[in-house]
Amino acid sequence: MAPHSPLWRRLLGFTLLPAIAAVSPLLVLPVLSRIAGPDGWASAIAGESVGTFAAIAIAYGWTTIGPALVSVALDDPHRGRLYRDALVVRLLTAVVALPITALICALVASPGYEWLAVLMGLQGALIAMSFTWFAVGVGDPKAIMLYDAVPRVLVAIIAAVAIAQLGIVELYPVGGILVTLIGTTAYTVRLLKLYPSDWPSLRELPGLFRLGAPVALNDAALGAYSSVPTPLVNVTSPGAAAAGFASADKLLKLGQFLPLTLANALQSWTGEVNGPARARRVGLAVWAHAIFGVLGWIVLGLAGPWVSGILFGANAAATPAVCIALGLAFAMYSTRTSMTRHLLFPTGQARAVMTATLIATAAGVPAMIGLTVLLGPFGAALGYATTETIATVLLIRRSSRGLKRIHAEVPV
Repeated sequence: MAPHSPLWRRLLGFTLLPAIAAVSPLLVLPVLSRIAGPDGWASAIAGESVGTFAAIAIAYGWTTIGPALVSVALDDPHRGRLYRDALVVRLLTAVVALPITALICALVASPGYEWLAVLMGLQGALIAMSFTWFAVGVGDPKAIMLYDAVPRVLVAIIAAVAIAQLGIVELYPVGGILVTLIGTTAYTVRLLKLYPSDWPSLRELPGLFRLGAPVALNDAALGAYSSVPTPLVNVTSPGAAAAGFASADKLLKLGQFLPLTLANALQSWTGEVNGPARARRVGLAVWAHAIFGVLGWIVLGLAGPWVSGILFGANAAATPAVCIALGLAFAMYSTRTSMTRHLLFPTGQARAVMTATLIATAAGVPAMIGLTVLLGPFGAALGYATTETIATVLLIRRSSRGLKRIHAEVPV
């Protein structure tokens, strides 16, 4: 995609196609939830939550800051080296993280659903190995369609039919794992030929881990508090209550993919100009994400219980109170996504983002645990929303100052 292609084309390429892949689970999860029952459904989403946190650890910040680094890279050899650095770092972290992920998933699962939880966890964790962050950086939505979006839709359809006929719910995560491994391998082989460069040496590895530590730590803290609620509820409130919370959490997680795709679409648009023009674009991006977040809050709060009941069954329907609380979390998440990706990370303020996230995690996780004990699933949702709010509010003043500094830059 050309560096200065129209905004509508970027929005179409980097929002529509990834959104197709994001919502593809809706083709199979309604079948899975009904076949697995309340305990199996709650165990599946609990395992997926653990896998999501593991994915953040494995990615080591590359999926967050990688697109920006690739988009401003000086030349193709530099881009090729970035991909090789990311590949090595993620493979090394995966070797450690994947066995731990499997063990934790088995521990949080309800009896009889350990394998389902483990496979769901591994499917979520392996997403960190995906190539899509690089495709965003070089403006290549066709690769996302060919190697990721379309295969996920096809596999979801096949899995839904197979699970309905055979009753083997584990087929869904196995299919997702295969899509990630095969698609990423095929894209990587092609990319290494198109972007020849050097591989990182053993001496350079410690430096790569130190360089990515601030963003990785921020992502890990964010992932920690976003992954805690569902396993926590599954342990403290098994059965229908846990299934309902799992449904609401799944709707939230599916919805959170949309602010990310919007941020990807606007990433190079906000960075291809400077001075007052860039400040205006960044400001518009933040406001767009904030408005999108409020709309998502309204939709999840009002329609969440009804939609979850239709998709996942009456026994797994979410309660209005949980949906409203998680809707607030979505609004804060959407706003902060633009603040960090369009303003704070590109201007070298990764440590400030990390500090805000760590403070929010330190305050929010104990709040989630305490509120869950007192109020059940609603307490978990309220604690999660509180954590997201703290993380976002702490960055408002720094973002405002950052916008003023960008506005004061002399246009080139």
